[in-house]
Amino acid sequence: MHINKDISSGSPLLGTFIKTPHHVVVEALGGSGLDYIVLDAEHSTFGISETDSCLLAAKAVGIPAFVRLTEGAPADILRVLDMGADGFLVPHVVSAEQAREVVEAAHYGAGGRGYSATNRAGNYGRVSMSEHLENASDVSVILQIEDPEGVEAIDEIAAVEGVSACFVGRADLAVAYGVYDLDAPEVTSAVESVIKACATRGVPVATFVPKMEDARAWFERGVNMVAVASEHKPMQEYFSKGSVSSVKVGDE
Repeated sequence: MHINKDISSGSPLLGTFIKTPHHVVVEALGGSGLDYIVLDAEHSTFGISETDSCLLAAKAVGIPAFVRLTEGAPADILRVLDMGADGFLVPHVVSAEQAREVVEAAHYGAGGRGYSATNRAGNYGRVSMSEHLENASDVSVILQIEDPEGVEAIDEIAAVEGVSACFVGRADLAVAYGVYDLDAPEVTSAVESVIKACATRGVPVATFVPKMEDARAWFERGVNMVAVASEHKPMQEYFSKGSVSSVKVGDE
């Protein structure tokens, strides 16, 4: 799997967030046609063991998997990459300096990622150092732009070498601007600023949408990666009160 090459190509990629920390959810999505999944360790209850088993499941069914971290701490980045994550998302990136620190922590080199190949990422020592380093260079580093400060600094952030994509978080931006509407003018203007700056630098853009039918419009607006809802939403819709009630009509 070379998801980072697919991201950099600008091809439209469709994925979803995983909120339930269990490998069966990931396994069930194998063969779904999704281009990637994101294990949401920021807004759900993923621990180390659950993240590990879900990444193993992703490898087993051949679906690229990212982990959304709680922050860009080098130790957390190292851990998920050693587990075999194809990349990660770091929330609330607001400066080029912060972006550079995240990129550095994701790659081997002086002051960067600590070396080990006796893990899933290194096929438990079965690959040479040179091969492991080559594979590790393909890690996807996705920065979430979801604060007014991040939008203001987007030109400098997008210029940082090694940034795979910028994920624009409309919900957090709406809350930050105090508008509580994802389509409010302030949010729309911020999103367009991110898309424009990233396009100028050749950096792909990602975002979240709540429904599958919303994705195409965002691809047409210049967004390359769209994450549609999470597994919770289709479960709720499939077993909605209306659907359940319609089946039960006439039972009594």
